[in-house]
Amino acid sequence: MGLKSLDVLLSQYRVEVLGEKSREAQEMTRFTEFLLSHGGLKKLEVPGKPALLVDRTERLRCFHFSQYLDWYLTEKVGADRREVEEARLAMVHFNEWLLEQQAITQEAFEENRDSILSGEGGPAVYEDVSGPGVDDDETGIPAVREEKDFYVPGEYSATLSGELILTKVQEGILYGTFPDGGKEIGPILVDRAVSSSHKVGDRVHLSLGRAGDHWNLLHEGQRRS
Repeated sequence: MGLKSLDVLLSQYRVEVLGEKSREAQEMTRFTEFLLSHGGLKKLEVPGKPALLVDRTERLRCFHFSQYLDWYLTEKVGADRREVEEARLAMVHFNEWLLEQQAITQEAFEENRDSILSGEGGPAVYEDVSGPGVDDDETGIPAVREEKDFYVPGEYSATLSGELILTKVQEGILYGTFPDGGKEIGPILVDRAVSSSHKVGDRVHLSLGRAGDHWNLLHEGQRRS
């Protein structure tokens, strides 16, 4: 289980199962592009040749699907609701195929399925909040587990650390501002378990690394509602 690289599996599914000219095959090509540019997965890049995903299947996680459907397609591609729902169906079929091939466990299949279907019926609703700034007090804030799902060492153009007030919360995605105001920071790509534990208005100490047009979570500290 999970012995093939993601690139091999994705290519096999696209070419041998779907047929390269099919609509779902084109969707899988776009999903592969998302994983290469935003997935934080190991890739092999050789000048003059397409980049390859060399990570194993187990590195494909449930939040990759939700972030592709609910963030990448809507915010980066500008896909309409119908296009997103067609992509969602393509992800359902791919997840079922992975299980049939024993490339993922039953548990992973169920987590993927829940993540794929979580946004069904319409895009997530964002909430905006604002409030008076308070002094940032980091005293006693412990460092907790490092979020490595989107962490690729050496690829950050900038880092920042401090208390943020969360302004938007979506599955696998956070946005926030510093208490003293300023530009909204985001999208911050996080594990689904992290986003589900927060709500708009929470004050949480985060350490982030900028990777292209998004931020990756490096450390999460104490939360204050």
